[in-house]
Amino acid sequence: MRSVSEAERGAHTRSEILNQPRAWVEVMALVEAQARELRQLLRGVDEVVFTGCGSALNVSYVLAPTFQHFTELKASAVPAAEVVFFSETVFAGDGDYLLVPISRSGETTETVKACELAQSRGMRTLSITCRRHSWLAQQATESLILEPADERSVVTTQSLTSMVLCGQVMTAILSGEAEYLAQLKTLPPQGRWVIERYGDLGREIAQREEITRFAFVGSGPYWGLARECQLKVKEMVLLPSDAYPLFDYRHGPKSNVDEHMLVTVLMSDRAQREEITFIKDMKELNGKVLAICDQADGEIEGIADYLVEVESGLPEFARDILYMPPVHFLAYFKSLLRGQDPDHPANLTYWVEL
Repeated sequence: MRSVSEAERGAHTRSEILNQPRAWVEVMALVEAQARELRQLLRGVDEVVFTGCGSALNVSYVLAPTFQHFTELKASAVPAAEVVFFSETVFAGDGDYLLVPISRSGETTETVKACELAQSRGMRTLSITCRRHSWLAQQATESLILEPADERSVVTTQSLTSMVLCGQVMTAILSGEAEYLAQLKTLPPQGRWVIERYGDLGREIAQREEITRFAFVGSGPYWGLARECQLKVKEMVLLPSDAYPLFDYRHGPKSNVDEHMLVTVLMSDRAQREEITFIKDMKELNGKVLAICDQADGEIEGIADYLVEVESGLPEFARDILYMPPVHFLAYFKSLLRGQDPDHPANLTYWVEL
């Protein structure tokens, strides 16, 4: 295999991090163009199950609470292998389900098998993928094919945020929430601003050699993003990284917090006062804190070691993907500083085929 020069390491990952806002514009247009088919697909559905593996499962954990919040239809997120091997714990009785299998490649074995099982039971399926000629794109009842978000690197960045945005636009269409759709359409220019402003912060944190362990915490739709942040560090940096629902982190995991731990808090609106108390708790344990929020008050500014304010003015369920680029940069730069190639992480392939 051709050796990769220092200048070439991570070139695809960096390009894909920077390209996210452009991909978002094209993805939203693609989803809106299929609005009629989406509405037809949802008719008569009692429950929606989002499923996938790895980053696609994290997308599912973001989209299930978002979809349920706006449509008031029951929605859940389940690992694809659970659908395959423990389907009775996923599907109950004779309800009319819609399965949403998510896979960047459209070829991940467990996700394909989950789609096959659902269809064998007469269920409708809606795939979200980035590959037009993949199994999921060709075989699901309907498919949202996000080719502008496809990637050359193994690690997901623009595909991850684009698949989340795809599901959010779909949710806005199916719930008839025109205001929510309008909010989502403001994300590309805001994403460009976040990338320009906070790329250097990722480098600054990465250069702190004493930080060797990471934890990411969030509530509601931010729980799925916390899982994805954890995965980015595990994949690119190869250092210990955890993800927990924010308040559950106090119940045991905080035992690991010390001066070598960076705790990243993905902040909401409705629980912000309690989240500030949580940050204070982490500081009392000598942990370093990165707070990511929409707008910080003076108290947050005074206690967080690092602060990202996306300044979107958007509500919780609309602004969440703006939280991801600063973490992408953190993992990218930390990987380079440790002599690794974020385009080709150890032991990983573009998708898992079993």
